[in-house]
Amino acid sequence: MLTLMKQITYQQADIRPFLVKYLANAKSSIYLAIGWLEDKGLIGLLEKKAQEGVKVSILLIVPEDRSSWFVDLDRLKRKKIELIKLDHAYREHLIDHKFGIIDSSVVLTGNYGWGNKNAPSEDSITITIDLPTIVTGFKLEYDYLSVVNHLSKEVSKPPNSITILLKKVEVIKVLLEVGDTEYIHIRLDELKKFTGDRNIDLIIKTLDEKSFEEALELIKSFLQYHQALRACVDPPIDNLRREIKLLEEEIAAISNKYNETQKTLHKFSKMHTATLGDLLKKILFQNKIKAEIEAKADKSKQEKYEEAKADHEEYTKSYEITKKQKINMLTPQEQKQIKKLYRQTSLKCHPDRVVEELHDQAEEIFIELNQAYKANNLERVIEINQQLKSGIFLTKSEGITELKRLESSFKNLKQKLQIWQNRLTELQSDASYRTISNIENWDEYFAETKSILEKQLAQLIELNKSHSPTSL
Repeated sequence: MLTLMKQITYQQADIRPFLVKYLANAKSSIYLAIGWLEDKGLIGLLEKKAQEGVKVSILLIVPEDRSSWFVDLDRLKRKKIELIKLDHAYREHLIDHKFGIIDSSVVLTGNYGWGNKNAPSEDSITITIDLPTIVTGFKLEYDYLSVVNHLSKEVSKPPNSITILLKKVEVIKVLLEVGDTEYIHIRLDELKKFTGDRNIDLIIKTLDEKSFEEALELIKSFLQYHQALRACVDPPIDNLRREIKLLEEEIAAISNKYNETQKTLHKFSKMHTATLGDLLKKILFQNKIKAEIEAKADKSKQEKYEEAKADHEEYTKSYEITKKQKINMLTPQEQKQIKKLYRQTSLKCHPDRVVEELHDQAEEIFIELNQAYKANNLERVIEINQQLKSGIFLTKSEGITELKRLESSFKNLKQKLQIWQNRLTELQSDASYRTISNIENWDEYFAETKSILEKQLAQLIELNKSHSPTSL
């Protein structure tokens, strides 16, 4: 898979040498939103770059104690460096999300201390190259932070166009993960508004070519590379809500896949019973007779007879139960409709998505929805979908406001996602699923198997007649 963007992370002792390298190579501009700057060597380097004609702008936080440190930095202004003082109230915007932009092509992110002796020891800096959208996103954030001190409290923060783009890309990612590609072309029109970034162009190209697996991997990388931007732009609570919403969607997608797999197994089982069940029951009956004849002739074979008898009784019981289970036959159009409705509806009532207060109620409806879907009961799925359109269930991302509760929900959802993944893996590793997965045409498979079983039954009947005709 071809990726145009590049991201490198440097740790601890490696940070400063590479930081010096990137700053020293700057040709036109350096923007640093770093909160503080005490490294005299880096200060000297920035002064030198400003003297060379490079635009240098630094966004720092005014200390609460108004220490002489900040006064000393005022001399940077005399060195043609733009110094922006951010009020201490906005410290949270930079404490874990410091960033820099070099020559509109390189973005620095991470929690490096820039010489501050009290900075955390867990230092790291990530360099992102050849990703214009992340440059644009961070520059918009820099521009906002550079004037935020002068804005009225009534003025809300303007939307960042790149975070809007990321939300659109995330929607496409979810659609690809659940295999809902029918209306991808509509989403493509939205992405084309952001062309100019070769990475976006490549994603659009792979989607246009219906290379959906490749497109999904490109999108995952694209979103991963923008994580630092989202963390910087979004307030902590909004960011957690977004992460929770993504987890909710992942859980819904993987549980849908699990239920789809279960439905396929159920459908195959019903078709197996309808096509081959009567034959298998007769074969087991003849096997029982054969074992009984052999046991009468040889007492040591009595145990084998008991096993054949138990197999026949067990299968007969299972056969009768399966025969009574009903599954509606739907047209291809109805199959498409029920699948789409099921996905939409399960998102609204999935018990792992809704707030804890409504968990039991959602679970009850979710179970009924799955039973209706499994039985191809389109009418009931439509009814449940209509019932939930009023929005009676709040998702965790909508219904919780406290940061700690959000953090707890996030951890809880991570665990539940792993549980669903384990369930799906276990189901797909089952021998029945592996067998079904290898059958390309069910009708041909059942026709061939039926022919083989009919011959086997005829041979058994003939064999049993020849040994004990009166027992038939």
